[in-house]
Amino acid sequence: MVKAAVIKRKLIKLKQYLDELGLLKDITYDEYKENFLVRRTVERLIQLTVDVATDINAHILVDNNIPPPQDAYSSFIQLAKHGAITPGLAGELAPATGERNVLVHEYELINDLIVHQSIPIAIKLFYKYYSQIDRYLNSLK
Repeated sequence: MVKAAVIKRKLIKLKQYLDELGLLKDITYDEYKENFLVRRTVERLIQLTVDVATDINAHILVDNNIPPPQDAYSSFIQLAKHGAITPGLAGELAPATGERNVLVHEYELINDLIVHQSIPIAIKLFYKYYSQIDRYLNSLK
């Protein structure tokens, strides 16, 4: 059985991260590139966004007696197979785990242009994810 209260708390954090990232969505690439505080803030918010989403995925799957996902990427695919999000959204979000891994583990390879360009995409897709997870939780009542 899905522990809705746990997922809802995580959704609140997800929305907080997305709202904060939204404050930086209109920054130009030149402003982004020249300001290390902005760069690190964006990088961290993207990391936190992906982390909380994959945590939500794992909770929903495990709470439904589905084995935990092997990795963050497959957590989105498995969640779609379970019906909590659409397959289309899962296919769009799963690659975000690769960007998160570069940000965390291979920080010397960070491509500022790619991270900057991903700001509005991440906001759009993860708000969609937020809505679909919220709808899923409401369907359980």
